[in-house]
Amino acid sequence: MERQKSGKVIAIVALLFAVAGLSLGFAAYSTTLNITSDADVKLDADSWKVGFSTVNSAITPGTVTGTLTGSETGDAAGTLNLTQFVISQTNNATLHTTDGSKVEYNFYIVNDGELDAYLNSVTVGHLSCEYLTGTNSTRDDGHTTITPGTGTISQTTCETLFTATLDIGNGTTTKTTGQTQTTGFANDNKLAKPAGTPTYVPAKLTIAYNNGSISTLTSENTPSGDFKVSLGDSTVVYGTSAN
Repeated sequence: MERQKSGKVIAIVALLFAVAGLSLGFAAYSTTLNITSDADVKLDADSWKVGFSTVNSAITPGTVTGTLTGSETGDAAGTLNLTQFVISQTNNATLHTTDGSKVEYNFYIVNDGELDAYLNSVTVGHLSCEYLTGTNSTRDDGHTTITPGTGTISQTTCETLFTATLDIGNGTTTKTTGQTQTTGFANDNKLAKPAGTPTYVPAKLTIAYNNGSISTLTSENTPSGDFKVSLGDSTVVYGTSAN
């Protein structure tokens, strides 16, 4: 009887990654694991083990360097530091309000446990912008950085200029800023129970300038200086059963 009860509890456990505060010019990109049920449960780590990884094998912590396109020579691509459950921004990325400017971070979500894991939902948070502060400075490559602006940049303006996307499973699941998806996930987003080696799906986080959008703004809402773009709470939820 006790074994049956334990099995029912395990069956409803879901893995929640709460991704908070990634910013371009960047602040932090972090993840919190929450396991909830009607009772306190100590789940065997060998049974349920899903997490982030820098490589397509066992859950492996480390650093992921961004791929920067459409920017000037000497601009920073930024790096993410991954543990099993936490992704944190370690270095800033630099983007421009010019066509093609974007940064991409590639990593993996891995199942190294004894249970199948199903992608239940993906939510990408809203973007916000705020002016950088401080005096002008010159980088080693001779370019001037940090031109402080004045006033505020609205969320509407920020999300007109930039978009955040999270691709999971060979690009088949793409969620854009402020959207939630709970159905329609492709079969390759199932993290099947490993048969000797872990199962994984590729994931990619992208922050990109929306080509030409600066020209659509009026003089009243066009940014007047350099600013930071931050990504709000985003979640990727895996569970032991499909939606």
